[in-house]
Amino acid sequence: MANIIDYVQWRGDIPLSQVPFGGIDALILSYLSYMPFAGILNSSMQGGGTLLGDAAQALLNLNAQEHSKLAYSEKEDRQLLAALRESERFAGTQLIGYVDQYDRATQKQFSAVTFLLPDGTAFAAFRGTDDTVVGWKENFNMTFDREVPAQRDAVAYVQALHKARALPLRLGGHSKGGNLAVYAGMCCADAVREAILAVYNFDGPGFNEEVAASPAFSRLGGRVSTFVTQSSLIGILLWHNEPFTIIRSDSVSVFQHNVYTWQLMGGRFIELEERSGSSLFADATLKRWLAEMAPTQREAFINGVYSVIAAGDGRNVVNLFEGHNLMAMIKAAGSMDERTRADVQEAFRLLGEAVKENASAQMERTAEAFVQRVRGERPEKEEQSGFFPEE
Repeated sequence: MANIIDYVQWRGDIPLSQVPFGGIDALILSYLSYMPFAGILNSSMQGGGTLLGDAAQALLNLNAQEHSKLAYSEKEDRQLLAALRESERFAGTQLIGYVDQYDRATQKQFSAVTFLLPDGTAFAAFRGTDDTVVGWKENFNMTFDREVPAQRDAVAYVQALHKARALPLRLGGHSKGGNLAVYAGMCCADAVREAILAVYNFDGPGFNEEVAASPAFSRLGGRVSTFVTQSSLIGILLWHNEPFTIIRSDSVSVFQHNVYTWQLMGGRFIELEERSGSSLFADATLKRWLAEMAPTQREAFINGVYSVIAAGDGRNVVNLFEGHNLMAMIKAAGSMDERTRADVQEAFRLLGEAVKENASAQMERTAEAFVQRVRGERPEKEEQSGFFPEE
């Protein structure tokens, strides 16, 4: 099976003038937003940018520790960068407008970069959640906030890009980056939205009920393309109003979030008709859990848990397991006030109820599907079960 590295190695000699920009190209550029471009690119959207080949070489020159700060896999990243460096398809691409912001006080993690493509368009790529505690907290804030800081910055970024370049635009991102791309397209000024050709959401979460029900969702029409894997756990979070494409991954469970596991054939993704039972189960369980809690309850629960996690001085998730941070979290959990403790306990109780309820429902669906297969019948498709909000 092939992945995005194979795509660049095998089809990188085909220019955009011969085969137009497509979903796999969008995935590659979206993934590149994770790269540590600090010191290589600047934030300017004016003037000439840095050629992708030069940026790729600069990243290859980083030592292992520097490169692995944001990378999913250093080995695969280096293979991809080496292939891109030699690729005619991306040879004329320039990088501009790199921003990377982290603010613990406002609970914001935001990064983006723009690619000026040889076909005369611009692709704004938004980084997904990194390994910072604040980055994950901002994700959870989406369950109760109408707008989180990274979403607001994504809108401002796209509008600044349009003002600086006035080119046809594509937006994209992986994980939270996909959510930011959709949100920016929904909420930018009308004149900017008219310049958007397409928005790509690669296994990115949806939105809470308030945002999902807002008129903004219809503003992009059919320009949003959402992709999830067969056992997606991140991309099915919250609510989506757009259709989605299921891509085959050669990994399992949450590890399918890694784009190097996404399977391709030639210039197309390998698509599936159904999501796995585990994805459907997680989807239904989390939506039931959220439905049982008002936004204020969600906020109290998330802030309560975060207050414990943030008690230490660890910036990154991995730092939470250091001895002094573990001790600080244990102390914070013990000193939690009664109201907060009650909110957290109630949220976990509701989660347990949601798990039990949907475990029973999933067992019933599995049994029905088994009987249908024994009879030689094709089980009804369940790939969209629980994915959209009820009318």
